[in-house]
Amino acid sequence: MIISNQQNPEYLHLQMCAKEERRGARRAAGLSGWLVLGSMALMIVVQQALYLLLDFAGALDGDNSTLLEYLVSCIGYLFLALIPMAFIVSNEYPAEEFLPFGKPKQVGLGGIDVLLLCSVGMMLTLAANWPTALVQHLLQMVGLSGTVPDMPLNQSAGTQVFYLVYGTVIPPLVEEILFRGAVLGCLRRWGDGFAIAASSILFGLYHGNVGQFVFATLVGLVFGYLRVRTGNILPSMLLHMLNNGLAAVAALLNQNFGGETSGMFSTVYFIVVFALALVLLLLRLIRQKKDGFQVFHLAERHMASTQAGRMRGLVTSVGSILMVVYGVVSSISRMVQR
Repeated sequence: MIISNQQNPEYLHLQMCAKEERRGARRAAGLSGWLVLGSMALMIVVQQALYLLLDFAGALDGDNSTLLEYLVSCIGYLFLALIPMAFIVSNEYPAEEFLPFGKPKQVGLGGIDVLLLCSVGMMLTLAANWPTALVQHLLQMVGLSGTVPDMPLNQSAGTQVFYLVYGTVIPPLVEEILFRGAVLGCLRRWGDGFAIAASSILFGLYHGNVGQFVFATLVGLVFGYLRVRTGNILPSMLLHMLNNGLAAVAALLNQNFGGETSGMFSTVYFIVVFALALVLLLLRLIRQKKDGFQVFHLAERHMASTQAGRMRGLVTSVGSILMVVYGVVSSISRMVQR
């Protein structure tokens, strides 16, 4: 007697497991969407409340208005981490699953391995500027705005210091806590690949414009991979800060010394980062030969469901659907701006 797959107990059990995994992934995607939306809403409310207070006091009409704008943005951004931190602390799972600070040896890595991973990660982060620039150029060709919103910058020393601190330290810190901490940790039960990809898409949607969606999604893949592969959130934080810091320094050089100096600085640090990553990779291949790329391997546990089946949770759960709506509406409104 031949038993069909539909009657085979093992097959039925596998199908039930796959169904539960898809449900779990959908719930996790929805919760992640709500975490991001709630954090954004709190940040905006705090910033707007501070603006109203300063406006009521007449402080926004003075010479220090730009400086105060940065101060408000910095304070508001710090509140972006409040909801994810509360979620991490109150969650039934250990905080280390969301904000890990493990040693490289715990995941089979040495110090040189981590340096190699970070160098290649930074190289890929800088390389993400090229598809981003291409998308922006294509948008401009069809008469749409491809510009990325930026904070105001002038010759004031105080403003420039806040510009550097705001760009380099605060957003990378709180965004990593939110996306590579709470969001990725929430999604990771349903597969590392799923968690990295889904958190990266949410990270891109969070930025609310096409150019940054492309860039943030690509670098989100890099940062998420580093967070999982190293078992530590610090590498993604440091690379995020380094990327933003280099961009901020380039903007300051452009403001104070012109585009030629800024362009030269950008070219030099691109060359240095690419050279370091390629030299370390070459040395690794020479020393390890056949196992040279093993350091990049991400062990993915077996799942009954497919990656695509779990990724559908991003478009079938309320929280993540609202994030998609926000990202699309915000991007369209920025594209049609003149």
